[in-house]
Amino acid sequence: MAGYDSLLLDHDGVVVDVLDVSPVRQAALDAFAAVGVDAPDDDHVDLVAFGPTYDELVSVCEHHGVDHATLWRHRDDNLADALREAARDGGKQPYPDAAVLADLEVPTGIVSNNQRRVVEFIAEQYDLTDHFAAIQAREPHVDSLARKKPEPVFLESVIEDLGVSEPLYVGDRESDVVAGERAGVDTAFIRREHNADVTLGREPIYEVESLEAVADIVRGTAAADD
Repeated sequence: MAGYDSLLLDHDGVVVDVLDVSPVRQAALDAFAAVGVDAPDDDHVDLVAFGPTYDELVSVCEHHGVDHATLWRHRDDNLADALREAARDGGKQPYPDAAVLADLEVPTGIVSNNQRRVVEFIAEQYDLTDHFAAIQAREPHVDSLARKKPEPVFLESVIEDLGVSEPLYVGDRESDVVAGERAGVDTAFIRREHNADVTLGREPIYEVESLEAVADIVRGTAAADD
């Protein structure tokens, strides 16, 4: 393998660890409460907490008779606060192998369904800002739901920002693999503790267990799995 001219990374579950589900659900519960819904269905809480499509969000809000844009703004604000607090107190921090990013000689970008303000805060909190030449992530408004992965929008945008042509994209979800396919780029699926047993319905080019392995692939010192 000749290597790649750039590296694109999902954020949560790839560069930094994932947050426990409790504060994520609480952010959604508090959002419902803020618009006057005190006892939403558990299924609706989970949907709002863990990333609905635009149509799914509208459907839930119509069921409760509330404005979907208002509910989503509360959700995003609440979750941003929870994630920033977790980053400050060490509950959400970079994986140890993220240190390898400092040694890469190709431009690196972040492609995340998380909010841009959260990604940038965590990068600043842990002195990662200089590692990333570009960041594409969601803005805290409802229209951003149509842009998130598996849509290729963020990937295509960061490729344009970096001015590269042969990136490797690394994610921890099947939606990352699909987004890579749609953007026409090679993907690596990284297995961490939270997704160690996940069965994929789409085949990435690589499966890896560390960012060190990713760095080897980018440099051209590792081959794809047979």
